[in-house]
Amino acid sequence: MALSDIDVTQAKYFELNNQINIPKNGQIQLDKDQAALADFLATNVKPNTKTFNSVAERLTWLIDHDYLEADFIHQYPMAFIERLYQYLNDQDFHFQSFMAAYKFYAQYALKTDDKEFYLENYLDRVAMNALFLAHGDQELAMQLADELIHQRYQPATPTFLNAGRKRRGEFVSCFELQATDDMNSIGRVINSALQLSKIGGGVGISLTNLREAGARSKRLRALVAGSSQ
Repeated sequence: MALSDIDVTQAKYFELNNQINIPKNGQIQLDKDQAALADFLATNVKPNTKTFNSVAERLTWLIDHDYLEADFIHQYPMAFIERLYQYLNDQDFHFQSFMAAYKFYAQYALKTDDKEFYLENYLDRVAMNALFLAHGDQELAMQLADELIHQRYQPATPTFLNAGRKRRGEFVSCFELQATDDMNSIGRVINSALQLSKIGGGVGISLTNLREAGARSKRLRALVAGSSQ
């Protein structure tokens, strides 16, 4: 069953998650969270994740199908990338809650263009961030992988989400735009805000330079001054 075929209203993991806040014998059912997590991974993630025979095969496929950039991968010998993956696997990472796993797979994990299958798990995303941010420095890549997998370091959401992807948004979270007191500037700021929002940026607009409502324009002030002479 592909992702598009799943009826979330009937998914058992949602039902289990909803039971957390329904007291039983006066106690919150915290065990339902772990049950929801296990069911989500078993019934949603595992059967809907595209699998490969090796790290090399997976990366080659993702590059060939325009899911990953090639340049940052080619900065490293494949033997090193395999060693980095082995290290990450050895750390035995597990999601601690249903919502953590659900949020990752719903909003962060790379998916096929038709949204039918997941193309990465959490370790894959950590590996892509470590390799991409280290720019070919193998020692730094291993350090970043260690910090990330143990959750001592977390890049900004746009960085973590987009690192290494061929078709991506920006790596920064927030943008500040400043408008000057003329129509051309105001128009450019509005268009820039729309474009930045489209690629996932948070936008703040400074209106400090704009005159207040009801204020006279320079042209009107000049006309008034001229008529009084």
